[in-house]
Amino acid sequence: MMWHKRIPAAYVRHGVKTGVASLLAYEGSRFLGLPYAYWAVISTVIVMQVYVADSVRMCLYRFFGTAMGAAIGIFSIWVFPKGELWNDAAIFTTLGFCALMTRFSPRYRMAAITVGVVMVGSFGAPMEERVVYALWRVVEITVGVVSAFLISVILFPERLEKELLAKLSRQRRWAGGLCRSLCRAFVKNDVATPSDEVAELSRQVHDNRASFSGITHHELLFSRRKKGETLSASIQRMEQISRCLTAMEHALSSEALKKEPFYMEDELLDLSEACASFLEQEADQDDHSGHLAIKQALSACGEHLNALRREGATHRFDVEMLSGFYGFYNALIALARECLAL
Repeated sequence: MMWHKRIPAAYVRHGVKTGVASLLAYEGSRFLGLPYAYWAVISTVIVMQVYVADSVRMCLYRFFGTAMGAAIGIFSIWVFPKGELWNDAAIFTTLGFCALMTRFSPRYRMAAITVGVVMVGSFGAPMEERVVYALWRVVEITVGVVSAFLISVILFPERLEKELLAKLSRQRRWAGGLCRSLCRAFVKNDVATPSDEVAELSRQVHDNRASFSGITHHELLFSRRKKGETLSASIQRMEQISRCLTAMEHALSSEALKKEPFYMEDELLDLSEACASFLEQEADQDDHSGHLAIKQALSACGEHLNALRREGATHRFDVEMLSGFYGFYNALIALARECLAL
C-alpha cells in the first residue's frame, strides 16, 4: 500500500501512542479534579517523541523546567506588589532572567513559559489564589509528563538503540563500497575519487556519538547495560574505519601516485574486495569466511611487498611516490584489521 511506503511503522505507532497518552492525561486530570485539563494534554503532546530516549529527555526537560518556572513565578508573586507598572516590571525581570539562564541550561526556556503562564495568567487575583493557581499548573503539567513517560516506555517502545544499530549497518555497507571505490581509484588512475562521499560518511559517523549519548542517559535506564557497552564498541569501530577511509582518500591526492604503477595492484584489489564484502554483509551473519578472506589477502599483500623489497623494485621510486603509496597501503591495512576486530 502507498501509505505504508510513505509513513514508517514507527510513526504510525507514535501517532497511536500520542493519542493514548493524551487521553490518559485528560482522564487523569478529570479523575484528580484538576481545573484546566488541557495543560496536561498540551504537555503530553510536547514531550511525546518517536523514540523512548527522546521522550524521556523531553519529559525531564519539561518537568524540571516547569518546577523551576513555578518557583520563579511564585517568588515573583511574593516580591512584586500589585499594579500595572509592577506587573510590567515582573514580566521584564523574570522572563529576562530565564532567557539569560538558558546560557547555562536549556531548561530555563521551559521555565520561562511556565513563569508566563503562572504569573500573567493570575494577574489581578489575591496573592494566595495566585500561588494556588501556580501550583495547579505544576500538577497539571506533571500529569501530562507522567502520562507521556508511561506510554513511551510501556506501549510499543521504539528504542533509539534500534535506529542507531540500523544506522551503523547502513554505514558499514557504505564504508564497504567506498573501500572498493578508493582502491580502484588508487590502482586505476582513471577512476574518480569519491571525496564528497567520504566526507559525508565521516560526518554521519561523528553524529553517532550524539545519538549514543541520548541512549546512555535516557534509554539504558530501561534496558541492560551490556547493550550499551556493545553499542559503544560498534560506534568506536565505525569511527576507526571512517578514519582509515579518510586517510586513504587523502593519500590519493598525491600527484606522484599517478606516474606509474607499484606492481601490487592485484593484491590491493583483493584486500579491498575482501574488506568491502565483509562490511557489506549483515552484522549478525557468520563472519568466519569473511575473516579468512581478509587474513589471506593481508598475507598476500605482505608477502608481495617483502618480495618487492628483496628484489630492490622499490628503489627506483622517489620519496613522494613512496610516501603516497605507504600512506594508502597502511590505511588499507589498518581498515582490514578493524574489520577483523569487528
